[in-house]
Amino acid sequence: MARARAALRSPDFARLLRARLLSQFADGVFQAFLIDRLVFLSPDQQSTAAGVAKALAILVIPFSVIGPFAGVLIDRWSRRRILLLTPLVRAGCALALIPLHGDGWPLYALTLVVVSLNRFYLSTAGAVMPRVVPQEDLLVANSLASAAGTVFTFAGLVGASQVASGVGLGALLAAAAIMWPLASALAARISAELRSTPHPGGAAARLSEVPRDLWRGARRLMATPPALGGIVSASFDQLLFGIVSVLSVVVFKQRFQEGVASYGRIIAAGGAGVIAGMFTVGWFEGRLVKSRIVALAFAVGGIACLAVAPVVHPLTILALSFALGLSYPWRKIPIDTIVQETTPDRFRGRVFSLYDLAFSGARVIAAAIAVPLVPRLTTGQMVALLGLAYLLWTPVLPLWAGRPRRVTLRFQAGGRADETPREIVIGGEAEPVEVLRRRLEDRGAGPEHRFRLRTPDEVIDVAPDPASGRWTVEREYAPRERDPDGVTT
Repeated sequence: MARARAALRSPDFARLLRARLLSQFADGVFQAFLIDRLVFLSPDQQSTAAGVAKALAILVIPFSVIGPFAGVLIDRWSRRRILLLTPLVRAGCALALIPLHGDGWPLYALTLVVVSLNRFYLSTAGAVMPRVVPQEDLLVANSLASAAGTVFTFAGLVGASQVASGVGLGALLAAAAIMWPLASALAARISAELRSTPHPGGAAARLSEVPRDLWRGARRLMATPPALGGIVSASFDQLLFGIVSVLSVVVFKQRFQEGVASYGRIIAAGGAGVIAGMFTVGWFEGRLVKSRIVALAFAVGGIACLAVAPVVHPLTILALSFALGLSYPWRKIPIDTIVQETTPDRFRGRVFSLYDLAFSGARVIAAAIAVPLVPRLTTGQMVALLGLAYLLWTPVLPLWAGRPRRVTLRFQAGGRADETPREIVIGGEAEPVEVLRRRLEDRGAGPEHRFRLRTPDEVIDVAPDPASGRWTVEREYAPRERDPDGVTT
């Protein structure tokens, strides 16, 4: 709590947090509308699992096509305007949904806009986080923003799902349409400079560069093992969690003959777990490196699944939801922080867009996997398989994050190690470097040059790697860290 209070002393972070929480509460209300309309009111001849898969495919696959453009625009458009305008557009779409009936294309088109802009909004909020809090408060700020945001989404979904049958779906949409503009007004009070790299030219010119810029972001991500491993781990977690979610809906609707309110109770149990996880994730920070916190979370998820598999009952499903909710902040928050810390600001929007794309796409894949498995395996067998998958992934991120990061150096006269580096190539992109220090060391294989370099984004120590012919990054200095030579990075 002391760390949280320290982070909240930043007025801009407090404003961003309030805007994000109100927006995500409205997201939960909107999700209750979607669940009631698209899943629990699906035709009787269609299985529940197939209904969930259809809904996710319609909502997420089209976003997967346009989603990559979002990250480039986050890096090139005014991030402040994104935070202000996207809630207003979403509110307009929610109001337009009120008079619609059935599940025709207008419903899916408007819903796609609302869901896609939510990803756009949250990606932008994640990209600007390092600009509104000090570096030392970044993890706890992510804890408050990510986990508390999830809790508020759960709260909106649970509350709306419990009253949906009484107040009607139109009232849910109206409530969301009121809250999103209020979130926009809160974000308008942020005073920090949120812009990224300025870019000349009109919108058409910017959009024409999207494929190239997105490819540059992907190459930078591929050259950053901790960030890549974190994103893959988060996506795998969503794949498993998505299968659990589909399975839970099937069990409660078809086996226990319960409606949307039962799904609300599952979310409530998960939300209670997320609250507990949010308050405990900071305790691990001084005791475990971030990748090992994620490993612990996967282990907890696996043990919980294996414990529930022999006895599938409404209470055990709620207990599993609580356990997965508890471990969710232990996975998501350290991964978000790893990606933020290891990705330069000018690439961060594109990387978070790729992150969000993988995160969301995993849910569609989960539903597609669940459709053929539900009629072929018992619920206990499926939960046991999920538990094994969680446990098998436990050591992956620590091993992945520990992989060496390698770069290419270009020298003044063209290649010898005794010359002065002039450029560094990271992810296929050449950048100028400043040599802060050079030293000659002999570690048994002959004398080798080592350099301390300042790049446009960071200060690093590099050493030659004879096996690959490239250079290994031995140390990366955090922003504002003072290196042994007294150089502030």
